[in-house]
Amino acid sequence: MQEEILHQLRKHPLQNLPVMGFFQNYPLENAVISGESMILAGTSDYTWAYLAVPEEDDMSALLEKFDFKSLYFANVEEWMIPHLTRNHRIEWRLSTHRYYLPDDIIVDTPINECKSLSPDHVSYIYQHSPYKDYTSEPYIRERIEKDISAGIWLDGELAGWGLTHDDSSLGFLNVLAKYRGQGVGENIFRSLIHSKRENQKSVFVNVEPHNRQSINLLTKLGLEFDRQVSWLKLV
Repeated sequence: MQEEILHQLRKHPLQNLPVMGFFQNYPLENAVISGESMILAGTSDYTWAYLAVPEEDDMSALLEKFDFKSLYFANVEEWMIPHLTRNHRIEWRLSTHRYYLPDDIIVDTPINECKSLSPDHVSYIYQHSPYKDYTSEPYIRERIEKDISAGIWLDGELAGWGLTHDDSSLGFLNVLAKYRGQGVGENIFRSLIHSKRENQKSVFVNVEPHNRQSINLLTKLGLEFDRQVSWLKLV
């Protein structure tokens, strides 16, 4: 990523955590800039237009210059949606709450042994995913191959796992039903957090607002609420 763009993103680090994370993993294909606001596009599973817009006054000019070259938008805050839907409608939308881990919070090491996942686990993870409408086996394979992951094996089977999304956020946390309530998910998250920090990367997570169990886990580990954000597809 161009140093000038990265410099602008760092002026609003919390808002732009996923933007910086995504473009650490994927090439920047298109950049539209107005003042300190930007739309940055790159391709993972789709060509995502990431919104890095601290000033609402910049939004209309940005969208006009971008000309909706992609209809997939990420890092979308609530106030942005009326601008995006002025001449389009939403085909689908995934809304989450973003939590981040302040640098001064100490997280204990996991009690259970955690091991990295391999591409051999892709089908297993996909088959047990509650988000099949939003993911795919190729995407899971890419995330395992490109970034950190952690799994815990109990009774000879993969009992729980976690990895990262294309924006470098922690995610995909899942524990088989018969192993829940035993601290498996918490230990996986501890392992992922330590791996992130060893790589000097920021720790953040996107979780659906109704997922109280995950939110309770995140706050227990010291993560703090930042804002609501959405991914959406326009038509």
